[in-house]
Amino acid sequence: FPPRLRQEGRRLGLLILGHLTIFLLALGHDEIVAECVDNGMIAAHRAESVELVIGLGLFLCWSVLTIAMVRLIDRARAGEPG
Repeated sequence: FPPRLRQEGRRLGLLILGHLTIFLLALGHDEIVAECVDNGMIAAHRAESVELVIGLGLFLCWSVLTIAMVRLIDRARAGEPG
């Protein structure tokens, strides 16, 4: 493959890996917060708020990754350099 395609493929692979990471964190973020409460790192009365903040952060990260992926695919379809 030409270097440009290799670079776009690498970027797309990293974006997919980012999506997978965010997905896995979203699946387990409530367990992570519960473990932090059990270890005394987070006060029990703040656990729900922390879960919501983490969920919002993960949603924002997912959105940024999705926008980046759409832009990358649009550039590749148009034949523009990265």
